[in-house]
Amino acid sequence: MRSASLHIATALALCGTWSLTACAQTTLGPVTGEVSFHTSSADLGVGYTWGHGVLTYGGRTYPFSVKGASAAAIGYSSGDSVGKVYNLQRIEDFAGTFWALSGEATVGRGVSGQLMENDNGVRIRLDYTRGGARIAASPSRLTIRMLKTPDQSSGEQSGSAKAHSSAK
Repeated sequence: MRSASLHIATALALCGTWSLTACAQTTLGPVTGEVSFHTSSADLGVGYTWGHGVLTYGGRTYPFSVKGASAAAIGYSSGDSVGKVYNLQRIEDFAGTFWALSGEATVGRGVSGQLMENDNGVRIRLDYTRGGARIAASPSRLTIRMLKTPDQSSGEQSGSAKAHSSAK
């Protein structure tokens, strides 16, 4: 009985995720950016997800790291995601915690979709390609942290050096 309940819950979560993904283009407005990233997820009841990616916004690319948690999942999978970003008005609004109701049923290879939103109203519609063995039907959260690019690091160092030398 438990096995059947798990299959039904997974199917319902996947159907809901796919229907949200299909209607995203008409209800979310214009695309303001794109993302691609690689994540891995390991779960035994409660799960952990980690990875890295790139946001393309305003003609520039911004690297970021991803980590998060989910409930009601078991197994391990990893893979690549691509997606569209909506409602991003400033780059500062992208980082933060994104919430979603997600589902995955991967045995060997699998695909899934997800729609998630952060507290700044930024939404991401994702398409996943996964490999592994994992079943999940749960609320999940992913925290995105922006990483410094070599240009940003050298710019900050030269800015600090200028501020230090002008203070003398």
